Amino acid sequence: MEYIIKMDNGNCIKIINNKNELPFETINVKKIKLVKILKKQKIIFLIDFNEIEKKEYKKILKKLLSVKNIVRKIKKEIGFKENGQKIIAYIINFDKNNKNQKEFVSAMDAIFYNTKYERYNYIYDTVCNYLDNNFYGKNLCNFQNNKCGEKRNTSCTNGCCHHFKNKVLGPFSKLVTCEYLNKKNYTCDAKCLPCKLFTCDYLRSKGIKFKIKDILLLDVFFNSIQKYFIKYMVFTPKEKILKTLIKI
Repeated sequence: MEYIIKMDNGNCIKIINNKNELPFETINVKKIKLVKILKKQKIIFLIDFNEIEKKEYKKILKKLLSVKNIVRKIKKEIGFKENGQKIIAYIINFDKNNKNQKEFVSAMDAIFYNTKYERYNYIYDTVCNYLDNNFYGKNLCNFQNNKCGEKRNTSCTNGCCHHFKNKVLGPFSKLVTCEYLNKKNYTCDAKCLPCKLFTCDYLRSKGIKFKIKDILLLDVFFNSIQKYFIKYMVFTPKEKILKTLIKI
C-alpha cells in the first residue's frame, strides 16, 4: 500500500511497494556518491530497508546530512512537488511496526531542517517524548505517598528531583527540591532532557537504563562534547541546554 509520511519539517517521504513504481531516477542512500549527485538536476533519495542493516544507520545518516548541506550550498533542490506536497525520498520494504526503521525515518526528518536550532529543537522534543512515553501511566518509579522506590525508607519526597544548593560550599551545601518541579501537578517546567535520561539504581535493577548511543537521534547528530552536556546538564531548562549545544 502506498502512502505519504509527512515530516515535521514540512517535507514528505513516500512509502511505495517496489522499485518499479519510481517515477524518477533516485539516489540510493546506501550508495550515495557526491559526483553523481552534482550531475543530477532532480535529487530524490531512495531507502530500501531490505538493503540496510541497523548497524549501518548512523553512517548512512551522517553521510546524508553532509550531502544535504553540500547540495544546499550549491543551490540544487532536493525533492519534487506532488499534489502540493514536497517528496524528498521514497521508502520500500518499510515496516511501520519496526522501532528501528521508525527511528531512521525520524532521523531523516531531522536532517532536512534548515537551521541547526530547528534540528536540535526537533531532536530534543522527539527524544523527550520518547522517554516520557516509557514512563507515562506505568509508575515505574513505584511512587507511594510521594516517595519513589529508591527513597522509600528515607524522608526524601519527589524522587530524584533534588540537587545541592551552593555546591562550592562542600559539607555546608544543602539538598533542595529542584526549582523547576511544578508541585501543583508534579511535572517538570524545565523539560530537561538530561534529567529524563537519568536512571537511578532502583530503575536499573529493573532493567531500565537509557544510553545516548542507543538513541539514534542523539547518537547521530551530536559530537562527544555535546553528548557530555546532554548527559550531565541536569536541573537545566531546555533553552539553556539548546544554546549550549549550538555553541559547541
